[in-house]
Amino acid sequence: MIKFSNRFSLFVGMLSVLFLVGPLVAKEKDNLTIGFGSCLHQDKENPIFKTILEKKFDYLIFLGDIVYADHLSAKDKIPAYDKQFKRPEWKSLRQHSQFLFTWDDHDYGINDSGAEYPDRELSQSIFLSYVKPLLPKNIQLGTKNKKGIFYSYWISFHGKKIHVVVPDTRYFRSPLQRSYLSYLTGKSHYRPSSDTSRSLLGEEQWNWLEKELAMASDLLVFVSSIQVIPIEQPFEKWNNFPHEREKLIQTLQKANTKDLVILSGDRHIAEIHELKTGSERTLVEITSSSFNLPLPFLQLEYESEWKLGKSYQKENFGSLEIFWKQNSLYWKSSIVDLKGNVVMEYPLPSEETNLPNVEK
Repeated sequence: MIKFSNRFSLFVGMLSVLFLVGPLVAKEKDNLTIGFGSCLHQDKENPIFKTILEKKFDYLIFLGDIVYADHLSAKDKIPAYDKQFKRPEWKSLRQHSQFLFTWDDHDYGINDSGAEYPDRELSQSIFLSYVKPLLPKNIQLGTKNKKGIFYSYWISFHGKKIHVVVPDTRYFRSPLQRSYLSYLTGKSHYRPSSDTSRSLLGEEQWNWLEKELAMASDLLVFVSSIQVIPIEQPFEKWNNFPHEREKLIQTLQKANTKDLVILSGDRHIAEIHELKTGSERTLVEITSSSFNLPLPFLQLEYESEWKLGKSYQKENFGSLEIFWKQNSLYWKSSIVDLKGNVVMEYPLPSEETNLPNVEK
């Protein structure tokens, strides 16, 4: 209790919306690498961090569930955070990589929780107290009245602007609508809600997001703790609020950027989805989960008309490589296993002559 009081007093005045004062300038090399992933249980060994360390990513994005600490009282989460961030690997990773974070249900509140979580304000302060010291120094905190963990981040690479946008899919989210079958089985299965008054981001955050996506960039990296494109799986996803998903897709397609990629976590499997909508831009989503908590005994994979190939269900992390070639900016992404092998990639090696090019 003493440890909590000291820690909380340091951060009681913390503000919740993070923003970048000016763009970071990446080293002028030919490639910029971003690692990403989710679902890191504090009570389990984490050998995949050694593999990640070998990659020496320029940036690491943690997509949520950095701890598993489901408690109605947020202060009861503190031992889990303490245990997690005492891992010596964090110090080693920071020697090469700058970190970005968002949260998901298990570090935010309880399983699948949203705005109904009763201790969300304290949970936010506790979360920030641990991750803020690991964020780049030029990320600052917004005003005290702002709620939720949402922010944007700019990277300059060969004179091009990379815009990382990180919304909060927890703090403002309306309650989920359980499927009829879930009442019989007890499983956390949900069905899309037809109630358009329900929201995933909330009005204030939507206004923020629309302003962010109106800013000109060469590559937009949209970070979501939960999946955006697939609609078939019965777990958490944007399509539990179909009107919100459609609004997001339209907003992304109209974003003032030359190209974009979506990164997501949560699912305890890795997947790649590609949404083509006629004459509008193609949306690609790379899902990476989990760092050290695979769930092979559960049915987690569901078919989707937009999914490329099969899922990968063992420990994994994602890699996004942005590189400079012939005075143009390109990107490709992959899913990497515990031993450092590439198990999924976009585009496929046979299609690399058609790499996404932000100049097009």
